[in-house]
Amino acid sequence: MRRVLRENIEAGMKLAQPVYGINGQVILNNGVELTEYHISRLIELDVKYIYIEGQSLRIDANDAAAQSARNEIVVKAHQALEEVRVGKYIQTDALKSKVLKLLDECCMHKEIQPLFTAMQNYNDYLFKHAVSGYFYAMMLGISRGIEGPRLRDLGLGALLRDVGMIAIPPEIINKPGALTAEEMAIVKTHTEKGYEIQQRNPDISLIAANCALQHHERYNGSGYPRGAKESSIHEFAQITAIADVYSSMTATTPYRKALSVYDTLAIIEKAGAEYFNPELIRLLASNVAAYPLGATVRLSDQSVGIVSDYADESGTKPVINITMNNTGKRVNNTIIVDRETTPGLYIADVS
Repeated sequence: MRRVLRENIEAGMKLAQPVYGINGQVILNNGVELTEYHISRLIELDVKYIYIEGQSLRIDANDAAAQSARNEIVVKAHQALEEVRVGKYIQTDALKSKVLKLLDECCMHKEIQPLFTAMQNYNDYLFKHAVSGYFYAMMLGISRGIEGPRLRDLGLGALLRDVGMIAIPPEIINKPGALTAEEMAIVKTHTEKGYEIQQRNPDISLIAANCALQHHERYNGSGYPRGAKESSIHEFAQITAIADVYSSMTATTPYRKALSVYDTLAIIEKAGAEYFNPELIRLLASNVAAYPLGATVRLSDQSVGIVSDYADESGTKPVINITMNNTGKRVNNTIIVDRETTPGLYIADVS
């Protein structure tokens, strides 16, 4: 068995190992004799190399096991990304394509992949939370015009922001009840531990590692570990911070149900510049609009209407043209759904 780079693949070569696609599916199985069509497909799918039958460079079982582990991580990451919750009407196909490509590059890197494996083995929620926050961070980064190597650094920083958790005792992380002050202090060290872990990896930039260090800092200086504020928090860490909070609030955990997109945005907007960069709050809301214009909604009092406008820039206070009241009678009335002024009235469903 030997490895052949893409540019050296020739028709007639026989695969010694399967070729996997972007979602971990088998594209070509072992034993297949390659044709020109196969080669063109491999190039189209950006396959970097293949393993073919031959007497040259033999590969030991450890290499095959490592390849299998990397493929499993990619599949798990894609599955986690499929669970990401965004506004119902947001078109994310183009965004997901770009995000997935960079996700694959990060997960399959031989020096970085063990960190993902460690997070997955330590706690399944930790891994899924990492991928979910990565998606939102990339969404914000792309919206801000970040691209190229800088976008990769942001993505890697967001993916590995909580890797320091693997250094926290499992009995604390998995404790069913509330943590003591001492236990919480230990958990908070995950930011610095994560930074230290990544600093030792030559394939992770300091900018990416800094996302782990600063993603719990807050815009007003009330965060940790150093109480950094405003511009002293790196742009990528600011993005990672709001993505991390949004991901946490919209995810179901063993201890609570997920909040709706609407409720989450309302809470984040209320926190405002106390915790997050106001520009990022607006950018997040514009990307995950919970109730797009023209959407038909059912309110908590069972009345039905159509979203016609917003009373705020972030889109968390939709203006609703009520077309049917809670008794089923057709009406023509306009209201603003605002948790602060109408706390008992909220949007229960979107169709």
